Amino acid sequence: MSAINILDLNDDCLGYVLNHLSSDDFNSFAQVCCRFRDVFIDRCGKRNRQFSLDGNSTRRQLIELCICRESVQTLTIDIDHFDTARTFRSHGCETPTNCFNTLCYALEGMVSLRCLVLKQLQFILIPIEKPFEQIFAAVKNLSDLKILEVRTRDGKEDWTFDNIWQLSHLEELQLHVRKIGSSVLAKCCKSNPNLRTLHLGYDCVEGNLKDIVSHCGNLETLRFGMMAEAAAYKPLARLPKLRKLSHYGIRRKDSFVPVLTALAERSQLRHLEIDGGSLSPEEMLQIVRLNGLQELKCFCLTAECVEMLAQLTELTKLCLWMSSRPDISNALLKVLLECKKLQLLRVATGNLSPNFINDVAKLLTQNRDKVTQHPLQLEIPIPTYTVSIEQWSFRNSLLHCSPFEADSWKL
Repeated sequence: MSAINILDLNDDCLGYVLNHLSSDDFNSFAQVCCRFRDVFIDRCGKRNRQFSLDGNSTRRQLIELCICRESVQTLTIDIDHFDTARTFRSHGCETPTNCFNTLCYALEGMVSLRCLVLKQLQFILIPIEKPFEQIFAAVKNLSDLKILEVRTRDGKEDWTFDNIWQLSHLEELQLHVRKIGSSVLAKCCKSNPNLRTLHLGYDCVEGNLKDIVSHCGNLETLRFGMMAEAAAYKPLARLPKLRKLSHYGIRRKDSFVPVLTALAERSQLRHLEIDGGSLSPEEMLQIVRLNGLQELKCFCLTAECVEMLAQLTELTKLCLWMSSRPDISNALLKVLLECKKLQLLRVATGNLSPNFINDVAKLLTQNRDKVTQHPLQLEIPIPTYTVSIEQWSFRNSLLHCSPFEADSWKL
């Protein structure tokens, strides 16, 4: 009787053999032949659907990524992995250029890749020319790639993004980079007609955002930050499917008046965030004309501005940060009285009366149906006066109360 060759074993037996190998031998097993690789992917592919390559990743992990490339759905690449400054560390790759070329080859075969995150958050030295453009070129034909996020710290001259337009199936794009030309961004938007979400780093766009408007027919969410004249914001109101508009960081006074005026004419906006710079009375007058607005996050200066928000009767979420210290208790009670659909009221700063929680509970009892309506989540700052534990833990079918936490403002 002739000896049995290992290739005569069925896949279940090969999988049993694989289970008894050390982690260091896994990759060697997968590289024996195509059949062994298929068995490896069948047994280990699921654990690599979400894969991260960072500064602490080993050469073995890079090889495993290459082997299971067809299984990867979400991939995070930290460019720090290819840093050549290794005097005080032993992780990462010893031959950055070869490793990077291997990575790009693997990227071309990631047919299931849906989300790609590229990061560079440390000061690094790498011998690779235009790494981001090389990665974009490698994934340009991946039709399942819908989400791209790029975060960089340094503005190296050769760290450009000029060929990002080669990607043509994106639905979500986040660019937190030092600089990108408005023409490059516009070309990218044009080549991705199904783009629905666009997040831009503060002041990262060189030029005017109006260049993207004609190419963003399906854009629903736009988040950005910039210091610009009012005329630079106004064209954004022409985005036909815009539902969520978010601006963060420093801005000029009254700069949002034109764009808010134009948006009020169309009644399409559902979510508005102006996170930085108190709203002027003129801006507030236009915001309360957004009849369909459901979520609002903003800075207010006076109690009168807060009271005006009672006109937004469709609100379900309201987040306020007071830039001054007026008592806003009565203004908020009026908002709660008129905005019966409100489910979250978050107040970061502002003076409130000692009886505010009890007043809210009484108002809700008189004006809401605990059977058909969701309870109100009330988050308010911890006051300087004494409040009993019973008040802070107040919870019934109409009201859940808790102290404001700074981290919640970022949500």
